[in-house]
Amino acid sequence: MRTTGIRRAAAVAAAVVAAAAVAGPVHSGPEPAAAAEQPQVLGRDGAGKLVTDQPIGDLDPALAAAAARADRITYHSRSLSGRDIVVSGAVFTPKGRAPRHGWPVVSWAHGSSGIADRCAPSTAVNAAGQVDLYGYSAFVARLLNAGFAVAATDYEGLGTAGDHPYIVADSEGRGVIDAVRAARQVDPAVSASYFAVGHSQGGQAAIAAGELAPTWGRGLDFRGTVGLAPVTNVAAAYAWGSPGPVDRGFYLLALHGLKTAHPGLRFGDYLGSQALALLPKVTQVCTAEIWTDFSADFGPKLTDYQFTPQTPAAALTLQDWLDEQTVPRGRTPGAMLLLQGDRDPSIKKAVTRQAVRNARAAGSPAEFRLYPGEDHYSVLAARGDGGAADDVIDWLNGHLRG
Repeated sequence: MRTTGIRRAAAVAAAVVAAAAVAGPVHSGPEPAAAAEQPQVLGRDGAGKLVTDQPIGDLDPALAAAAARADRITYHSRSLSGRDIVVSGAVFTPKGRAPRHGWPVVSWAHGSSGIADRCAPSTAVNAAGQVDLYGYSAFVARLLNAGFAVAATDYEGLGTAGDHPYIVADSEGRGVIDAVRAARQVDPAVSASYFAVGHSQGGQAAIAAGELAPTWGRGLDFRGTVGLAPVTNVAAAYAWGSPGPVDRGFYLLALHGLKTAHPGLRFGDYLGSQALALLPKVTQVCTAEIWTDFSADFGPKLTDYQFTPQTPAAALTLQDWLDEQTVPRGRTPGAMLLLQGDRDPSIKKAVTRQAVRNARAAGSPAEFRLYPGEDHYSVLAARGDGGAADDVIDWLNGHLRG
């Protein structure tokens, strides 16, 4: 559940977002289709309504070469408690002339970047000072070159006010769906037909978005789900609350996320004193630092017991809470493709295969593909490099026509 690269990013200021929410949308380009003219664009209580829209000038070259326009956006959504929230993200449209019914959309769900605002992919910059969507620019550029508009949510609370409900499926799914609505206001050439596609944490988000398509996504045209190295069985991902060194840092993120869904969660019930002392730092750094500073084998200095529930009762409670976030949970009204490399150290192929079986049992047409020799990240590469990117695009095109 890691993402490569070190990011030094400027966070989106909460005060700016709040001011924009009061003042209304800020547009830097042509005026998008007004919500009043397209009431079907918005979801319940105005979910998906555009707040701000500004060009991204510091783009990674791969994205700059593929995108006709690139916009950093904020938009309205709803928290799981029903609060109106503002979520950030980005919208990219392909070069060339849009098809008759508009550009089909891939709503892109990113893998773990952290929970600090500076880790939001729409604002985080790489070592060259450019926005590369936290290392996903090559994959997203392929989607654009294939003729798909891309709406890329940062997720709730990542880059905007509030806590990020890390690994909380329905929060992520709402962000994925509402990003499509916002994209249609940014550019009227963007269609209502969309796929939910994500990697790692984003695989969970994409599956959740598919399950929410008939309800939260009403009014849009959902076409299918793709999860690359997806987090599906959340309890298994964290070894049912006893993670080894590989996932220690991400276990800390998961506790933070679960606390947004279960406010009564006490960190001291799930961490030893040494790990508890490290907890504030994980809220300030991004994935590369989390891997370096937390997910390592510190031997006797920091034992596995520090990162596990401290009582049997806490262990049972945590298992229930992790299981709540496991996907798939029901039928998805569209096809599903889950895929990964057979050398993925984080996501076990047996777990992903079981997720496909679960989806089929719920009535979803789902398939699994395994890529020999590929790991958690190399599975995103092009076909010539052994990865799945071109196969994903072929699958999207096939189900767009279906």
